[in-house]
Amino acid sequence: MANTQTLVALTVCLMLAGCTTPPIAETVAEEESIVLTPENLSFSAPTLDRDVDGGERHDLRNSFDGPVLMLWVAAGCSGCHDWTSLIKEEMVAGNISNSTNIISVHRYASFESPDDVAKRYGDNNSSEYTPWPILLPDENTKVIDASTGRMTEVGLYTAFQDPVTPTLQVIDDSGRLVWTSRTYWSNSTVLQEALNIMNDGA
Repeated sequence: MANTQTLVALTVCLMLAGCTTPPIAETVAEEESIVLTPENLSFSAPTLDRDVDGGERHDLRNSFDGPVLMLWVAAGCSGCHDWTSLIKEEMVAGNISNSTNIISVHRYASFESPDDVAKRYGDNNSSEYTPWPILLPDENTKVIDASTGRMTEVGLYTAFQDPVTPTLQVIDDSGRLVWTSRTYWSNSTVLQEALNIMNDGA
């Protein structure tokens, strides 16, 4: 009788251990599948290769002599046109310094071509002409860890919190994302908030 009770107790213990402790191989696999987004972000992407783009490719780290105002755009996005026009108007009025780091980043490479972007934002005759760099990353663009210079496996959109268009963001001079606004239509108050953060050194 004692042997039977001992056998039952051992069997129950073994069953419980299997239910509560995941196999070691599965635990290791789960840990390896976790990809951490770096705190300091950069990426490199083609541009429209105009004079204001500063070359055929742009690495965000080249803008880190101060905070960066980043506008995510699409060619067919009315809110993006509106934000582009407001920022330009504020520059012309002298409310934004010509030395302010501003870039636009095309968001939807999967269904808008570089030509679509060029016609909307790169043509001098377009009302949405953009006198600052326009970056054209594709869907497979990965971010660079700006603190180490190493390429990561983290996708650009994931790293920048899956921005829709338009999204306005402020990146500090070490590559940290410090502010985001997803206000669809341009808003002077929201823009001023972003500029204040940049002027404060982000």
